[in-house]
Amino acid sequence: MERAPIPSLTDGVIQLRPLTQADAAAHLAGEDEEMAKWLSGGRSTAATVQTAIDKFEEQWRTGGPRRAFGVFDCSNDQLIGFVEANLELLGNSAEVNVSYGIFFHGEDGDSPGVPSTSWPNIFAAPRRREGSSCRSAPENGRSIRVAERAGFARVGVHEVAEGQRVRYVRKL
Repeated sequence: MERAPIPSLTDGVIQLRPLTQADAAAHLAGEDEEMAKWLSGGRSTAATVQTAIDKFEEQWRTGGPRRAFGVFDCSNDQLIGFVEANLELLGNSAEVNVSYGIFFHGEDGDSPGVPSTSWPNIFAAPRRREGSSCRSAPENGRSIRVAERAGFARVGVHEVAEGQRVRYVRKL
């Protein structure tokens, strides 16, 4: 059985497409201390980024539950972040859990390559589900601002193994 082609999605400002090994160096360069703290528990290395991209590619090939996209600036094809949809993490067939990392610049946590009108498009990739969910530590202000800009609604604070997490949901 032949798999469906891997999608590339765009609104003309940003493009979402699967990460490849050619993106590994840009991905590593974009990681900052905040991203390392919240997403990977510590700074990545070239080897750990390459391994992660191998796993993302395998998920696409095998139809696994995780769909990882690079977020690219259409004006210069520069990698400016990533988004991952996990179709199984929540154990709820109606929602998909979304993780994201945008390579931020500036004190206010803005990324000049991602205008506010594109934030909802970053999270619209997993169309097979009724909605998307994301969780953030209450003190992770940048992540919370991204969720709010993307149209997620805060639904509460929950205890998980890692501590308290603010949960946001966005209907698709």
